[in-house]
Order: sequence, then C-alpha cells, then structure tokens
Amino acid sequence: MIAGPWLPLTILISLGLLWGGVTNVARYIGLSETPPLGYAFWTVLIGAVLLSLANIIRRQRVPLSARHIRYFLIAGTLTSGLPTANMFLCLSYVSVGAMSLVLTMVPLVTYLLAVIFALEQPNLKRASGIGLGLLGALLVVLPQNGLPSDQPIGWFLLAFVSPIGYAAGNVYTAKFKPADIDSLVGANGMMCGSALVLLIATLASGQWFLLWDEVSLIDGLITVHGVISAVAFTLFFVLVRIAGPVYFSQVAYLVTFFGIGIAMVVFGERYSLWHWAALIVTVYGVWLVNSAQTRTVPAEQEG
Repeated sequence: MIAGPWLPLTILISLGLLWGGVTNVARYIGLSETPPLGYAFWTVLIGAVLLSLANIIRRQRVPLSARHIRYFLIAGTLTSGLPTANMFLCLSYVSVGAMSLVLTMVPLVTYLLAVIFALEQPNLKRASGIGLGLLGALLVVLPQNGLPSDQPIGWFLLAFVSPIGYAAGNVYTAKFKPADIDSLVGANGMMCGSALVLLIATLASGQWFLLWDEVSLIDGLITVHGVISAVAFTLFFVLVRIAGPVYFSQVAYLVTFFGIGIAMVVFGERYSLWHWAALIVTVYGVWLVNSAQTRTVPAEQEG
C-alpha cells in the first residue's frame, strides 16, 4: 500500500473528530450511571464483531498462535481495555474539557516511552515540551479556580491512567506488531483481546448488563460508539504503520479541540481562564515534542 502525502494527515484529523465525538458520547452515557466497565465491554465487543465480519468477507484469518494471542491480549488491554474503561469511569465525575486536556498528555508520554524503548532519540526540545505538558496539568489542579468544586482532584488525577495506557499501547503496537498481519486483522485481534479482558473485569466487578434488554437511547449510543471504535482502531493501525507512534500521538490535541468544541455546544460547558491557559501551554508542549520528529523505525509492510 502506497501512502500519499495527505493520507496520514487525513487519517489524523478523522481520528480526532471520531474520538472527540465519542468522548462526549461517553460523558452523556456516564451521567446516566451506566456501569463503565460494562459500557466499555459492549463498545469493544461490537467493534470486534464488525471487524471479524469484515475479515471473513476479505477471507483473512486472525492467527491464533501463542505469539499472536499474547500480542492481541497485551495490545488490546493497553490501547483499548484499560484506558477506555478508566476514561468512561472518570467522565462520570469530570467534564469533557478536563478529560480532553488530560488526553493531550498522550504524545508526551508516548515520546518518553519511545525514548525508553529506543524508538526515538532523546531531544532537548522535546524534553522542554514534556515539561510544558506537565505545567499545563498543574495549571488545572493547583489554582483555586482551575478545577470546579464538583470535579474532585482525585478523579482528575486518576484520569491520567488513560493517556499512560494509550501511550503504552502506541509504543507496544509499533514495536511488537507481528509482520504477518495487516491493519484490519491487527485491529480485529486487538479488539477481541480487549473484549475478553473487559468481560472478565466486568463480571468480576459486578458491572455486567445486557445490551438492548429494552429499547433506549443509551443502548443506541453504546452501539454507535462500538461502530466508531471498529473504524477508529482500524485507522489507528494504519496510521501507526505508515507514520509511526509519535506522529499518531498528535491525535490527542485534535481530540481535545473537537471534544471541547462539541461539549460547549451539547453540554453548555464553559471553562475558566486557567483551563484555556493550561490548554495553550499543553498544546504548545505537544507541538515541541512533535515538531522535531525523527522517526527511527521503518514502516511495516502490509501482509
């Protein structure tokens, strides 16, 4: 597959819009007191089923060797299961704007992990960007009027589990993706692995519920979220393959812009000057991290 010069940017913007939109969907569903682990399980399962059907039509089999299963389970947990379930939980207590700000940390954490695992070289400019990203988070937590009183700092801090998980998934996928699977098969296996992990966690925590037990707007939104997940994670695999994990991680601040914009219209959310200052500082930090990108891992070929 030959990637044109505009393909990575087009996929990046599409992912920002998709994930920014479903962040607001998750906020709405979270306010309905839907169990977050059960919600995460159903969205991932729907995506896994759709991708399985697509691969059956393509006559592409998901390999089930021990090596592949281990990869699918780890990648599914890091890129989807853990961070997504945590995000759904936190969105019951923090605003879309606060969560979107947290997600801008994905590129910063991705770069740190990429350096640790020798996917990128250390760079002073990027280190400065990481420092600015941390400053942006502190601008929300420390000022008296930063985080509203109805959004406890504890939940805001817990939200950082999500960007750490997403970043770890970016790096793991780039470093360990088997060469004999293409993007659609990889996304399929990853979502199946994530669904299995989330099913176990959902049952163990008592958060199981039956989808479409009755017709409701919430069940419809969960279904739509599942369809979007199938599309988004396929695009995720394509973008990591053709542009690398650090380039992909720029999607975080597109998610922030789209997420905040939609939240201001749908939920009427308004933000203090500290929020806007934090957003500007963090986005500038992300730009510093990505502006000197020197990808060191060659793009994989489609199998």
